[in-house]
Amino acid sequence: MEADTETINASTHSNHELSEEDKEKPTVADNSDDGKLRTEASEAPRLSAASDSDQNTQQPKDVITTRTLRGFKWFLAYSSLLSTVLFYALDSTIVADIQPSIIETLGETEKLPWIGVGIFLGALTVLPIGRAYGIFNVKWMFLSLVVLFELGSVVCGAAPTMNAFIVGRVIQGVGASGCYSGAITYISMTTTTRERPLYLSGIVATWSLGSVVGPVIGGAFAQSKATWRWAFYINLVVAAVTAPALILCLPNIDPAKELKLKEKLRTQDWIAMVIFLGGSTCIAMALTFGGTVYAFNSGQEIALWTVSGVLLIAFILITIYHPTVPRKDRLYPLHLMKSLELNILHYALFAAAGTMVTTLYYTPLLFQFTRNDGALMAGVRLLPFLGGMIFFSVLNGVLMPRLGYHMPWYVLGTALMLIGSSLMVTINTTTSEANIYGYTVLLGGGCGAYFTAGFSVVQSIVPVAELSNAISFMATGQTFGQIIVLSLGGSVFQNVAVKLITQTLPNVSAEDAIQLTTGTSSSAFEALSADHQSQVIEQLTRAIRDVFIVLVGTSGLGLIGSVFLSRRKMY
Repeated sequence: MEADTETINASTHSNHELSEEDKEKPTVADNSDDGKLRTEASEAPRLSAASDSDQNTQQPKDVITTRTLRGFKWFLAYSSLLSTVLFYALDSTIVADIQPSIIETLGETEKLPWIGVGIFLGALTVLPIGRAYGIFNVKWMFLSLVVLFELGSVVCGAAPTMNAFIVGRVIQGVGASGCYSGAITYISMTTTTRERPLYLSGIVATWSLGSVVGPVIGGAFAQSKATWRWAFYINLVVAAVTAPALILCLPNIDPAKELKLKEKLRTQDWIAMVIFLGGSTCIAMALTFGGTVYAFNSGQEIALWTVSGVLLIAFILITIYHPTVPRKDRLYPLHLMKSLELNILHYALFAAAGTMVTTLYYTPLLFQFTRNDGALMAGVRLLPFLGGMIFFSVLNGVLMPRLGYHMPWYVLGTALMLIGSSLMVTINTTTSEANIYGYTVLLGGGCGAYFTAGFSVVQSIVPVAELSNAISFMATGQTFGQIIVLSLGGSVFQNVAVKLITQTLPNVSAEDAIQLTTGTSSSAFEALSADHQSQVIEQLTRAIRDVFIVLVGTSGLGLIGSVFLSRRKMY
């Protein structure tokens, strides 16, 4: 089975100038039953901020007029793609409530935030991987990244030290982000514009399901004889089940089949990749280690921020003035930032992704402290959040293409996130479970209202040749949201918690105070008297509450930005 795509050559041979026009000439598609896809587009739609007079003009037509795969083969292909998204979702959150078990086995409590941040740091490769999907064989690259994810899972499961575990998490992140962006790329390449939002909503529904089931599965393993290590080994079982469909049903798409391997490799912006990933790592380390591993005014912390700044400047300069790489092949699609619309969509996804992972990590911890939940029950507490996210994501996928407008969904989503996070800032140890569930439903609904909408919207306002760039642009916003907001939240939690605990219990060292943040099952917590335990729980709850102040800020900015989105009918 082979699919030949001539115009889905996302970032290789054409570089359209941005304009204010929003027209596209008719597209011709020839789709055969064996999965071959042939498209011709004489002109792609341009980026547009669309004035009111443009709203009634002809909307961009599909690059393809019908899906290349149908029936049972499409079901298997689509299901297998969702299964790889499930990989990423499960392992992004599976550690949310088994962190105490991992720390108990591997030690090094000060590296606690890296248990969650590690996978998202690896996921920053979504930018170069997204670019690569526009030029290398999509199927074989996708399958290679699935294998890489499984390798990372094995490293995590067998890790003898915390450093080895973190390396495994980073490897998982590289593979998982490739699976995630690959699933979006495949769906974008094989569906029409009108049906695409519905199929992309399946990704966010799967993501939501996996993100919430992840802590439940992790908690179940942590409390069983299998131990937390099987929370990672289980990925091998899932991969074995889905491998036949991945290998046999996914279409074989080569966007630049006329280029040889060496020519394809030369199109990659290797220098920019090194600078981008190095700078991103330094920023994550500075945010995560500040105030816990390194003092804010320490030489190490200052050095991390300094190097981050230098590499950021270097990345901007090399993106603009790179002497050896053509503009169309440069790593970051800087030209997309000329569009206010795309910048708002990019930031909105940043805010939603940060809200989602922060809620997923700190809601179980809240219930572990205030309700003395075990790992399994703490994961179950996330089900209301799951319900809100899935309901609104499917509602968006069904209604947005029919109604045609995307702006209201962004206003609704960011408003719900702002309300939900503001309410979470009011919690204390006596806040009822029903209230907390209600707050998390609002947060989940806000994320789901537009989480994958951006991926389909940007494809309606960029040229066909910019498809891969647009997906990478959005996916980068999502990944940075997960890293920066979660890292910042982790830094706030640990710093505030240590400060409050040491003020309440002066005899507790800063090191023991950090260990107290891992949960009620830690040896440091169990050694306290009942009265001191109650005081610690109260202070930790206040620290968790402060984490959601970060979400108030990010969602508030998102709400302001969403008001300026285009009112143009997109579908």
